[in-house]
Amino acid sequence: MRRRIYTLLVLSGLLFVYSCSKDDESEPATSTGTSSNPERDAALSDYTTNYIGSAVSSTGWTGSTATCTAGSVSQATKNAVIQRINYFRRMVGLNDQCVLDTTLYAQEQETALIMSANHALNHNPPNTWTCWTQTAANGAGASNLALGSNSSASVTAFINDFGTGNEVAGHRRWILHSRKQKFSFGSTNDAMALYVFLNDTNTVVPEYIAYPPKGYVPQTLVFGRWSFGIPNASFASATVSMTGPSGNVPLTIVSSTDNGYGDNTLVWEPTGIDVSNTADVAYTVTVSGITGAAASSYTYTVKIFKP
Repeated sequence: MRRRIYTLLVLSGLLFVYSCSKDDESEPATSTGTSSNPERDAALSDYTTNYIGSAVSSTGWTGSTATCTAGSVSQATKNAVIQRINYFRRMVGLNDQCVLDTTLYAQEQETALIMSANHALNHNPPNTWTCWTQTAANGAGASNLALGSNSSASVTAFINDFGTGNEVAGHRRWILHSRKQKFSFGSTNDAMALYVFLNDTNTVVPEYIAYPPKGYVPQTLVFGRWSFGIPNASFASATVSMTGPSGNVPLTIVSSTDNGYGDNTLVWEPTGIDVSNTADVAYTVTVSGITGAAASSYTYTVKIFKP
């Protein structure tokens, strides 16, 4: 499977993402033999069923940028988007029974439409934009925005959240927000708006929200930016250390303050992570110096495997 290339930008205090898809997510995951590791088997099964299984080959979009028709997408596309969101949330131990708010579909379709029509992204789109409406602008200010991808592929782009200006990993944090029970979205064939301001009460909250998480993680979903969050904790004085097959892993902390995107989160970029080995590769992470949490230090191991 070829890698996806992303360019991410920031504007007006809220993050947004531009993504250019370079792979085919419909490729099936395969196993090369019988495993005696139930935890790894479960991770592979979940990846095959709910990640690969949520790939969208055609959105069924009925709109048009030429006529400024927002249109809609198929029910299968809607199902795939929330399936992929819940897959990523389940990976990190969060509530994975989130649903889509149908009352916001029309708004988010208008938001996706203007991004597609203007070949640009803006959380505060000017009224001079083609296909502009106040409804579309309202959605833009409360959504993760993607251009160059659509529907469930954009969810992966948000989790990746790489690029200059996105050091706080805001897109990822909104999807992995502990208080989420609902999302909504709109999509064209090359743009997506994911509404992320629907906050509710905490449902399932693990000790911490790490991405990539502890346990077995498919190497295709290990991105360059790692994160560790705890609701209401402070990471202002936190430190991170990592060890792998070759010993200590060099890393740079790129965000350690509360930025208002979902839960408080520490973000760092490690160097030399092996995401191409046919054998499983383990990295142990220790985050220390945390305040406002149940413990000041946490250690966990990420086991990267090739599906």
